Amino acid sequence: MERLDEMLGRGPKGPVWPSAIDDSPRKLLLAAPVLQVVNSDTVKDRFLFLFNDIFIVAKPVIQDPDAFLELTKPNPSDRKFVVKNVVLLPNLRFSGEREEPQSRSVPRNALTQSFVEQFANDADHAIVSLFNNLGQADDPVALAQLLFRTPEIDRARLGDYLSRRTSRAVLKHYLDVFGFTGVRVDKALRIFLQTINVPTRATLGTNPLDFLLDSFASRWYDANGKQVAYDKDLAYRFSRAIVQFNEVLHGGISQEPGSTRYVGRNVSARDFLDAFRRHDPHGLLSDDILSDVYASIHREPLSQARHPSSNGPAEITVTFKRTLPSRLTYKVQSEPVVIRIPQADPNITIELFGHNLAFEPPVLSFAKSSEASFRVTGTVFGLTTMLMLRSGSNALLYTGLPPSWPISVERAFMRNTFQIAFLNHTNALRRYMSSFADPLVRHEWATSLKRLTEGSTRASVAGLNASLFQAKFTQAVSDIVFRVLQETLIGPEAFSARTEKPNCALKRLHPPGKSRHGSQLSLSSRDITGSSDLVRLVRGVHAVRWLAIRVCLPQAVFIAVIASTTTSMLHLALGIFK
Repeated sequence: MERLDEMLGRGPKGPVWPSAIDDSPRKLLLAAPVLQVVNSDTVKDRFLFLFNDIFIVAKPVIQDPDAFLELTKPNPSDRKFVVKNVVLLPNLRFSGEREEPQSRSVPRNALTQSFVEQFANDADHAIVSLFNNLGQADDPVALAQLLFRTPEIDRARLGDYLSRRTSRAVLKHYLDVFGFTGVRVDKALRIFLQTINVPTRATLGTNPLDFLLDSFASRWYDANGKQVAYDKDLAYRFSRAIVQFNEVLHGGISQEPGSTRYVGRNVSARDFLDAFRRHDPHGLLSDDILSDVYASIHREPLSQARHPSSNGPAEITVTFKRTLPSRLTYKVQSEPVVIRIPQADPNITIELFGHNLAFEPPVLSFAKSSEASFRVTGTVFGLTTMLMLRSGSNALLYTGLPPSWPISVERAFMRNTFQIAFLNHTNALRRYMSSFADPLVRHEWATSLKRLTEGSTRASVAGLNASLFQAKFTQAVSDIVFRVLQETLIGPEAFSARTEKPNCALKRLHPPGKSRHGSQLSLSSRDITGSSDLVRLVRGVHAVRWLAIRVCLPQAVFIAVIASTTTSMLHLALGIFK
């Protein structure tokens, strides 16, 4: 104790104080106002401090709301905060990328590739083997997601599997993945049929196409029932009428590229309308809708995925020069999405659809260029789906184009974000998403946090003879001083009954929260008046740690010193760094 008094009595300029105290190893690297994203509709004002070894989340005490985001009004050093969390960087988990919307899909890995190969030979065996290897029960939702999101899947085997009555649940979820809301029934039917090859042979007396149409019409109606004036039965009859009309004109559903050579009957638009009105005597489907569907089928036949045994022209892969967006900012146009094919082709176009999505342009043509681009704008908040329909006589030649793509339309504060996770001072898991107004500031923070969290370890004491100390003592010093810092910044009232071992030792020596002189063990968070005080205090507590180790006190004595002199030592440290 005499040695400690001697060192403290010499003051900050005495020879015992090394340059590490005048120039603390703890450096403030970044400080910035952010919005803490609670959910898609709610945010909170926060202020982040990043030191080279700790991370602080503070709540600003805002007197002038406009001044919070204005760095010069008031001066940042004059701002007032309530500290919410203090975290050591080694205990911080950082994620610069946001997680995609969760789906119950099977992870893509070697197991998936094995499933694709087995599915081409025996669909039932492949499915049983897949879920056995995953160690879980059959899940029709996850299976439907896998079948939909796997472009390498055998389309003929897929059509055969989905057209079985035993696969009704999987087919239902498979159709739901498309997101048919707001898409005209004939366009939705085309998109669905392009993902499967329809079996031609009946199974157990059931026509595969009829079974598929029944399920398709049911799921399409469930997605659009609030927007149409007719019932599910008429939706099925309409779907069936489209297929029958296509068969009369083109001889069936095409599965090879090029123009069909079938010479069908010449059916006029009036003939088509009159024939359908026998099923819809009340005119629930308007003449305009029927006329548009007639023109669409008359111009181009329905098509299905090519059979794997096809001997026709080789398939051509569509690539994305700029990928499809998974998130959009409300009423803000996306960056251009660029789609590329090997060479210009006037016989392929791509039609774009999506509920509450606006496309510019809505149809992509490759007649003059091998590249085409579009922008998309979300007009309503929430999850939606973009659908892509290949059209033209060469449509079936092209692969690699997803039939649908999920998109989340979000508020502007969701644009420049990152996420952190840590255990707080009560050992409760906390996950926070922070939003920045400036993408460059967000990038600077993300880069610094990633570098520091990936490479950080508990700071070692440099320049000291390691043989003088035991590792446990050094660790105890670090833990206690960090705990002191947490309580000083956050306030002891915020701590739960659950405490760490160093605090238990303090309680055994003195009554909880009191020193031998009856003073509070920690400074109240109310004592922190501005960010300049906060920064000095954080650096000052680092000096307390240096003092404790430099004086070489036994652990028990050190705990007693901390218990009785924490406040004065912190005030001393603050004075050093003024």
